[in-house]
Amino acid sequence: MTWWKQAAERWFLPVVVLVSVAGCGGETPTVTALPSAPVQPSPLPEASAPAALAIGLTPLPSAEEVQQATPGGRVDPFGPLSGADVQEGTSVITPIVTGVLMVGNQKRAMVTTASGSGVICVGADGRCEDDAPLVLPTGWSVLSIDMVSGCIRLSLNDEPQDFCIA
Repeated sequence: MTWWKQAAERWFLPVVVLVSVAGCGGETPTVTALPSAPVQPSPLPEASAPAALAIGLTPLPSAEEVQQATPGGRVDPFGPLSGADVQEGTSVITPIVTGVLMVGNQKRAMVTTASGSGVICVGADGRCEDDAPLVLPTGWSVLSIDMVSGCIRLSLNDEPQDFCIA
């Protein structure tokens, strides 16, 4: 073997590694940022109702349109329900019957009047116990409570009136 062949075999691998490492050690290119241009927002579509979409969908109304189309709530949400009136100085009563139940052998009805909500029983003033608060106005009595139909029969001056579950 010639001396140049031995030298090439001995030095070839280290030279290749050295050249490879030197090639990797160069400067990495840097990214140059372009000057920023102000971004103009696209104009918003008008607030009018959009036309029906081409795929056959109808857009929903806006919140303002819904609010304008619906009436407001009750003036006093904690006040008596409309239809549950006891007019001052008169004996007009319109109770709302919300349920009937049996407690032992006693029939009871749950009602709401302008004077409040409570349970009434058959009797002169509608109270189920002597210490229970009055739900019906003075002078009214409970003649009967029908468990099947959910109706009660009230009386004032021997004039019966029937009220049923709303």
